[in-house]
Amino acid sequence: MDAANILRNRGLRVTKIRVAILEALGEGIQALRYGDLQKKLSQFDRTTIYRTLLALIDKGLIHKALEENNESYYALCSDCTSNVHNHNHVHFKCNECSSVQCLHISKEVGLSIPEIVIDSIEITAKGTCSTCRLTH
Repeated sequence: MDAANILRNRGLRVTKIRVAILEALGEGIQALRYGDLQKKLSQFDRTTIYRTLLALIDKGLIHKALEENNESYYALCSDCTSNVHNHNHVHFKCNECSSVQCLHISKEVGLSIPEIVIDSIEITAKGTCSTCRLTH
């Protein structure tokens, strides 16, 4: 991943913290807990990390994959822009290891409710991930 080019393409200045966050989130397929991001990025203060996360969300580079028990999980976006976060995927949390993944689905999920306009749907599934299933 070329974090610097990704930032420039979205009109953002390339800073050490922005590059570090994008690289940390790009290391694996799992979303990262805010606490884990703080540990990985211990050279930056908590407020700087949080403000940078908000700026990257605003520009459509990352999204909050899950918020549970006062803990936020962050992941890279794939098809988002600064104007629209487009997440046609399911957020999956493993009950065994607590990992969170964005699972892409082949069919878009739709929902229709009379007299309601739905802008987006967020689905969180919970169960046992393939790694935990094999080890238990």
